[in-house]
Amino acid sequence: MNILDKKERDKEEKVNKEEEEEEEEEEKENEKEKEKEKEKEKEKEKEKEKEKEKENKFECARLSVPLDYKQPENGLRAIVPIVKFPAESNAPYKGSVLYNPGGPGQPGVELIYLDSIFEDIRSEVVGTGWDIITFDPRGMGYSIPHGSCDITPGTFVPERQNATTLPAVLTGSNMRHRRRAPTFPPNNDEVVFNMLIPDDPPSRKTIAYAEADSWTRACQELVSQYNQAGPHMNTVVMATDMLSIAQALAREKNESNTILNYYGPSYGSLLGQYFATLYPDNVGKFYLDGVVDADTWVTQDNANTTIIHVDKIWSKFFSACYDAGPTKCSMFTGRNSHAVRDRFNAITAKLNATKCELEGIPEAPHLNITSLLWTIKGLAFGSGYGPSFIWPLLSNYLVSLETLLASIGSANRDPEVSRRALSEFEKRAESAVDLYTKISESFYQVACTDARDLRGVVITDADWKAWKAVSKIIGPYKLADRVRCTKWPIRPSWEWYGPVGGKTRTPILFAGTTLDLITPLINSEKARTLFKGAKMLYVDEIMHTVSGTKNKCAARHVLAYFQNGTLPGHDNRCKGETTIFK
Repeated sequence: MNILDKKERDKEEKVNKEEEEEEEEEEKENEKEKEKEKEKEKEKEKEKEKEKEKENKFECARLSVPLDYKQPENGLRAIVPIVKFPAESNAPYKGSVLYNPGGPGQPGVELIYLDSIFEDIRSEVVGTGWDIITFDPRGMGYSIPHGSCDITPGTFVPERQNATTLPAVLTGSNMRHRRRAPTFPPNNDEVVFNMLIPDDPPSRKTIAYAEADSWTRACQELVSQYNQAGPHMNTVVMATDMLSIAQALAREKNESNTILNYYGPSYGSLLGQYFATLYPDNVGKFYLDGVVDADTWVTQDNANTTIIHVDKIWSKFFSACYDAGPTKCSMFTGRNSHAVRDRFNAITAKLNATKCELEGIPEAPHLNITSLLWTIKGLAFGSGYGPSFIWPLLSNYLVSLETLLASIGSANRDPEVSRRALSEFEKRAESAVDLYTKISESFYQVACTDARDLRGVVITDADWKAWKAVSKIIGPYKLADRVRCTKWPIRPSWEWYGPVGGKTRTPILFAGTTLDLITPLINSEKARTLFKGAKMLYVDEIMHTVSGTKNKCAARHVLAYFQNGTLPGHDNRCKGETTIFK
């Protein structure tokens, strides 16, 4: 064999070897891909198992109760849907805790789609060993009769809107639950906390009355009859439904003990106060957080027991933004927090100056001064429900609005620049506005049915000024709630207006934060004095309800109460633990 042949053979062998190596690599890659596919399949199976586990985690039932507790013999029944998140099997069983998420207008059953809520209640409120139970209050969620006033003509379903004649039993249910979007609440210029807050236009009053008239007409047509939800959607009835739930749970276990353990934040605290007043011997461990004032609730003249901290809370945004710095807060500017506030004031001041152009330019034909002001005020108010995650988004919204106003207001306006600014603003606005929603119609139905008859009460200019004096940001908007009640035509079958208070079988634990936008701390302190032996937990945070803060100190106190009955003593104050701009 000559040298040339040897070289050719070596070359061929090298090529073959390289091809073999490539094939081996390819096989390895194929094996890796197969392994990845297997892993993906395993993950899918795990997800399916998790979904099955979630489905099996909850137990559902429907409780038939008298439509009218004052006339139970008439045979008309209401259906209260109930969901149970069972206690762990590996912990000593302690019983059941009933939970109402607040509102009014918040159904409990749909919380199964947010099962982390139940996990949070277990880890931060009640601890191990408790079944956690929630329900749909009268007229809400899957309850019958249903109280919706928002039904298009031709879709009225008597089986859904009218009372039933089902027997008084607690029955299991295989009802399917549809996911719904959670719901959340949403110029002569004046200065408050050195903030420039433009006034609402005169049309605000006209709009409030028009909305009230439209809403009351619909409700009177659809839910006002005796066998419908309207006359029975008040708190005294729902508190008695809670007693019926306690009695049904006792029957289920062949027990005579109808003690109710309860956790009620926000409006849930009012339900708890009503129950504790009416049925004091049935009160077990009661934790009432972010307390509604029962006295002013029945008059709806409650500015001084609801929105007294709103403007102060928003004023805290500026120092929080400055302390966070430019990388975390897009509204950051200047040498101190006053500069951030001045930047905000420059935006609100510019709204009036650009009113005509905002309503008339081709780039933004659908924008108007009123809607912009409403959005800013609604966001400033609503951000108090969760400043740690809302303020950063709201900061971005304000910066994009600032850019848009500068673009539109320029004498040498470039239409393309304005369009880009508008596009960016709309994106920011959408993400910000998603953080709050309109108040549920059920809120007004319950609030106005709970209230004394306000028909004929005239809301005067002095009233609008008084509410604005309490909160420049949201006062007139919240007074519109009372306007609705002055038009509300449905009176409750069972009227009860308090007062609340008394000696309960078990002492109640009340709690509140130092800056709560809608249930100020003074309400919790007042309620504590009305119930003998009750104790108070203070938490130094900006948040609606203590539970919203995730405060570890507060959680230790509340867990101790549910686990072994220990109430806070002199150590009943918790420092703030929340970082706003993370």
